[in-house]
Amino acid sequence: MIALLALSPEMQRPRRWIEDKLWSTFGPEQASANLRQALSKLRRALGDQGDILRADRGSVSLDRARVQVDVLEAGFCIDDGHDLLEGLDVRDPEFEDWLRAERSRFEARTEAARPGMPRGLLMHCRTDTYGMGAGRVLGDILANRIGENIAEQVRAWRRAGRPVEAGDEDRGDLEITCDLLETEGGLNAFIKVLHEPSGRILYSKLQEIDSADAVIRSDEGISAVIFEAADRVLGRLPLAMDNARPEARATALARLALYRMFTFQPEALREADSLLCQAIDVDRNGIYTAWRSLVRTMQMIELLEPDGQALNEEAQELNRVALELAGDNPLVQAVVSQVRVMSFADAAGGIDLADQSVERNPAGGFGWLALSGARMLGGDPREALAASTRARAIARYSPFKHWWDLYHCIVSVACNQPQMAIEAGESAARSAPALRPAQRHLLALYALDGQIDKARAVAEKLSKIEPGFSLDRFINDDSYPVRTLRTKGMLDPIRGLL
Repeated sequence: MIALLALSPEMQRPRRWIEDKLWSTFGPEQASANLRQALSKLRRALGDQGDILRADRGSVSLDRARVQVDVLEAGFCIDDGHDLLEGLDVRDPEFEDWLRAERSRFEARTEAARPGMPRGLLMHCRTDTYGMGAGRVLGDILANRIGENIAEQVRAWRRAGRPVEAGDEDRGDLEITCDLLETEGGLNAFIKVLHEPSGRILYSKLQEIDSADAVIRSDEGISAVIFEAADRVLGRLPLAMDNARPEARATALARLALYRMFTFQPEALREADSLLCQAIDVDRNGIYTAWRSLVRTMQMIELLEPDGQALNEEAQELNRVALELAGDNPLVQAVVSQVRVMSFADAAGGIDLADQSVERNPAGGFGWLALSGARMLGGDPREALAASTRARAIARYSPFKHWWDLYHCIVSVACNQPQMAIEAGESAARSAPALRPAQRHLLALYALDGQIDKARAVAEKLSKIEPGFSLDRFINDDSYPVRTLRTKGMLDPIRGLL
């Protein structure tokens, strides 16, 4: 009877329903007498808690506020080889029918909640040509590089071979097409990424191609469209795919983590780390671990957590694990390179990984950004500025473009290009008004440029968005996160604001 009530809606059933399940072979009067006797025995057995069992003339129930049912809790599972309510033997056919139905429902719920093994997205990359011959390879290059950029952030496989026909049971998850059209005006590519099971178009764009060399060498314009296509697909993929797929869940969690991470806000960074941990639980992909190491770096540089040494040690361990899991992933190489440069001042290690990243994926915005930081730390400002300029051009359509703008601002400061730094800092602040690092650099740059009113306005904004901010701390606290500005001697003009 406890089982019947505990697994019933609202933990309540009519008396007649219970009688039918336990004494279906008895007459109505005998079944009612058996129920009264059973209720009396149960109350005595429950002792001081006997009042959790409630009964009136029409129904019997349990006090829901005082009863906890383990098998109804999220994540509860029974050891393999065992059944729900195993060993409970009631010699009534109606009860046995009920028990079989409950076991079936429980097994279905458990199976639905059990994470499946990530088998990876299956992407079919293809091209068609119109009015040209040997140019087909250009479309193949474009389609495959988009696929490669997607595969850096979600477990995925590219498939070669015949086009997939409608209704084909062996169709994949994504179809990436780059159809080339040669006209009198030149060469154009129509790029389209399709979610095959649903037919939804996740991305499409008509791109003018200046020359075959632009595709082969992945110039800035081609790289930008490759990077944009992959980024847009990754943003929309969780909405198109079945959420039961580990790849879809992990991608959704990681994507949300990136939005939180690139705010630089303390609580948002903690939330980003939690989301990435959940993504790792779903799919142990090295890129999620690499992102976690970048979160630790941001927390360390921004002085957002009390134990900086612990953050440093954790970032190092996360770097190691990320490379162990996905050391050949260009995005992992880029992120780990940035962490080595920003956290550990390891110029040689950062350059080595960044070089590998851009060689493997010349259309990777993160790779060129990592190379910029590594070159700057390595004492090569000209190369640093060139790499940052390229990275920023590639990522100009990213929802996180303020990350590239901020980095370009810092590199420009290091390269003694204050006007260029102001332009990049203002761009970052427009995209993310609460981005504190951008506002800090603008404060110093405006003061250096004699734009005192703007500098005062930025100082006032920082006092609102950054707890504990003061001009005195900005100038005199060596631990305050404006290392490049301090190294270049750009803080003195701010003293006029004190």
